[in-house]
Amino acid sequence: MTSRLVQTVPPEAAERVSLAAGGVGVFEIPGLPAGVLAPALRRTGFAYLAVFAMAAVGAGLVRTVTTTYLPLLLADIREAPGLIGLVMMVNSAAGFAVPLLVGRWSDRRHTARHGRRPFIVGGALLAACGLSAAAVGHGTSFLVLALAGTVAYVGVNVVTTAHRALVHDCFEGGQYARGNGAQEVAMLIGGLIGLAVGGLLTTLAPWAPFVLAAVGMPLLAWPTVRWLPVTVPRGRKRGVSPPFRFYAAALTRPGVRALLAAEVLWVIGYAALPVFFILYAQRVLNLDAARASLWLAAFAVVAGAVMSAAGYVQQPRLHKPFLALGVLLMGTGFLAAGVFTSLLWVSVACALAAVGFGLVSTLGFSLFAALIPRGEAGGYTAIYYSLRAAASALAVPVAGVAIASSGSYRSLFLLGGAATLAALVPLSLSPSPEEGARLTRALP
Repeated sequence: MTSRLVQTVPPEAAERVSLAAGGVGVFEIPGLPAGVLAPALRRTGFAYLAVFAMAAVGAGLVRTVTTTYLPLLLADIREAPGLIGLVMMVNSAAGFAVPLLVGRWSDRRHTARHGRRPFIVGGALLAACGLSAAAVGHGTSFLVLALAGTVAYVGVNVVTTAHRALVHDCFEGGQYARGNGAQEVAMLIGGLIGLAVGGLLTTLAPWAPFVLAAVGMPLLAWPTVRWLPVTVPRGRKRGVSPPFRFYAAALTRPGVRALLAAEVLWVIGYAALPVFFILYAQRVLNLDAARASLWLAAFAVVAGAVMSAAGYVQQPRLHKPFLALGVLLMGTGFLAAGVFTSLLWVSVACALAAVGFGLVSTLGFSLFAALIPRGEAGGYTAIYYSLRAAASALAVPVAGVAIASSGSYRSLFLLGGAATLAALVPLSLSPSPEEGARLTRALP
């Protein structure tokens, strides 16, 4: 006899899930027999978070492998730093354009049965094809590897756009931080796997990390696609508008524009750090490349621990104060690192910055999620992360000009600290989660 597993929930909570009569919320999981339903609203357990975050581990692995090791394959063909840099610009281009194309599309194609799964599956397979092409095409030509890298970056951005929208789809307001924190930590873990295991694989062959990522992306996305329940977005769904009009209206909404301005500033503050840090460490701290890389890894570990801890900030009213604290710590830490030249004090300063970075990474989108209307998570997520990609692309040449003009790599931290602290101004004008939810409900 077929059993039905259901869990009674309040009607106001049930609007987040597939609806059944009498305020009973149920999830449908593909693979279970028809009529067999899984218990709803078990979003706080480790198993749920693990299933939710697995696709992000794969995305972090793919992005890190492509960004770190594609230049090595290109350099094996020809030592042309300028041309290699031009090829690697596809990372920023895909990070900006793909979310804007996929985000709104995934909103319109969202169904109660499949949700955003088709985009995660399609993106994972596309990324695997690009990575496989890079491995097979190593040693051929810049054009072949540039096309392979473009396909890989497009695929991983399709995955991350759809997957990041699930934070709003799958979690309540008080749980946005936990969902986003799990996602950020998972991407960090995937990145560390790509660096550590990928580095070992390069001793076998320079293309071997691409095989790892090509196999890992679909395998790691599978648990999320297979077992994560689909949720029906809550609230009243608004009318459909053309993409350009939709994005223009979203960007000019009160609250949204202030928070996005703050995001652009704090991203400019930190985005150039990985690019120039090893050179900074060699020139200012007298560290070799190996020790500088370990120092960066320590920064990532501290930030990851804070991301995980910030996910437990369940009270929405605390998201904005903790986000402001994160911006303050990151900006102050960067400025202090730019002032000091002692390894000890620079380490202390950057530890503060790592704590701030962890808070900002987890709570920035959590605060933004309160401003997302029902059924528009893909579009709004696209705006948030496309602007982050654009700010990251802008930060590198700006930092390069600052270093060249000042003649010192310490300006990397001074510029980053000033830009980060400037983000406190628009952040102070952004609404609290409660006010953001009220503004969203009042939309026509």
